[in-house]
Amino acid sequence: AYTNLGLSSSLATITNKYVRFKPSSVDQLATLDSTMDAQGLETFDTPVDYNVTYEGDYYQDPAIPEEQVTWQYAVVPPNFIFPAGIQYEIIAQIHIPGDNYTAIETEAERLASIQDGLNGNSSSRSSNTISPNVADDCLPGWVWDPRLRRCINTNCPTGYYWDGDQCVPNNPPPPPPAPDAAVPAGNITVFDNNFGTNLPVRKARVVARRWYKIERVFTDINGHYIFTKRFKDKVRINVKFKNADSQIRAFRGARLWQMLYAVQRTLGIFSGNKSAIDYLFLRIVPENSKGMRYWAAATVHNAVQDYRGYAPQEGIALPPSGLKIILSSWGRGSAATPLFGKRVLNGVGQEFVLTFLATAVNPIVGGVAAAIVVLKKQVDIALSYNIDLTRLNSDRLKETTYHELTHSGHYTALGNGWYTNFVDKEISEIISNFGNPTFSPYGGGNNSYSSPIIALGESWAYYMGHFLANRTYGLNSGISVEQGIGYTNNNPLAGLSSHLNLLEDFSPFRTTDPFHWIPQGLFYDLNDARNETTPVLDQVSGYSNQQMFNSFQSTIYTLQDYRVRLLQTTANPTSGFVPNLFSLYGY
Repeated sequence: AYTNLGLSSSLATITNKYVRFKPSSVDQLATLDSTMDAQGLETFDTPVDYNVTYEGDYYQDPAIPEEQVTWQYAVVPPNFIFPAGIQYEIIAQIHIPGDNYTAIETEAERLASIQDGLNGNSSSRSSNTISPNVADDCLPGWVWDPRLRRCINTNCPTGYYWDGDQCVPNNPPPPPPAPDAAVPAGNITVFDNNFGTNLPVRKARVVARRWYKIERVFTDINGHYIFTKRFKDKVRINVKFKNADSQIRAFRGARLWQMLYAVQRTLGIFSGNKSAIDYLFLRIVPENSKGMRYWAAATVHNAVQDYRGYAPQEGIALPPSGLKIILSSWGRGSAATPLFGKRVLNGVGQEFVLTFLATAVNPIVGGVAAAIVVLKKQVDIALSYNIDLTRLNSDRLKETTYHELTHSGHYTALGNGWYTNFVDKEISEIISNFGNPTFSPYGGGNNSYSSPIIALGESWAYYMGHFLANRTYGLNSGISVEQGIGYTNNNPLAGLSSHLNLLEDFSPFRTTDPFHWIPQGLFYDLNDARNETTPVLDQVSGYSNQQMFNSFQSTIYTLQDYRVRLLQTTANPTSGFVPNLFSLYGY
């Protein structure tokens, strides 16, 4: 190619190696993932020299049993140090022309197409092709789904079309253009059904690839991304919910090792002017659809960014970095933060798996025992969005995420010992009450072994979850349900969002609520300026979130001891009423 364009062939030096890895276990795949991430490199489960005619979430090499990790392909620098113990092959030593030589790429691909023709293959770039099944013509309004291998009715709303995975807008608004039409750029957004608008997806990883030429960047606070490399011809763009703060994963049942992959979405293959490639994640029903998974992942991803902005402002601890958050549409529990990836632990009960990830063993290849092997190091937060669709709103997902991130902040501030004690007590209640879902996952509040620390940790997390959801949404909040009551904005108290109404109206006297002993309203009563007489007499106000958070200690395991420290360390004009307030909540 260089010679044909009148340049010296000596310019075609080796710039990279095209390799593949075969991890033998989940641990090896995790090691490979972290090694590549640390060097800004990407792995792919499809060969990068193949022409993929349809790209889904995952690909399994047909020669590899589905319960085993498939080949992982990558382009690495010549001096790349391969991770010890992981099988690898160097497929080829390659040359990637610099951005000033994109004409070389075009000429090289033209020559490759001619060579394919001489070999009796198609005139496409590569004779290697991964294709879906081909269907007969579908009825009008129906499309062929290569994963389901049948025609499906897309039911897209007006103004949207089915792109193979979900409904996307016909004419998305153009983003600010890149300075060069060959440099991919655009905006990534997610629909927020509380605000009724599209919000930027912040700090998401975006990957551009054409054969061996690969680059990754991150969206900014406006959801905007722009690459530095020029892609003169077609380029494939992917977005991944993964950064240094967290990676959002998905539990799908089959092929458990794929839980290690961040949720990703192929935006498409683009040619021509690439400076305005927009993408919107819509809320697609039903809840177990791929579209809903993408939407939930984008929403939770943004919630992590929200929280990391709020925490310093509120004076509370940041979550640990690199959180592994796994989503499931099968779990019957709402969410949990065991921090299995951060703590040292000996085992995970099957009850935890079935409560927060899957309602039955059947969807899991290899059963729960196989899932436990993966969970032991690879899950920090498990979040089920198996929720009534009338409540599966943006604010509900974010409130739950804020709640769980608050738990992880306790781990950051109080250390492994306190947090392991807390998690162990909750897991013991999950196991004890697995056959009695009414009292799962917290128990009945009368267990001297577990109830005190659960009441302490959960009351703070419930408070912060709703407090921050109110900070995000205010009177745009959806219905919040607790103690069998559906709270709305301005009801029962005008001027309060549903989240604050829930906290203000929480009653320890509603004994029909199995968890009335977890005082969700306590910290809000310490903070807010209203002196309500019902459901509890609130004569306290003015304690800031920072003051309340700083009163936690690694040696405090009960709300009674917390109350003592709060009074010892924080001056407040209403402090004389604090003991009575705690007493009314049962502490």
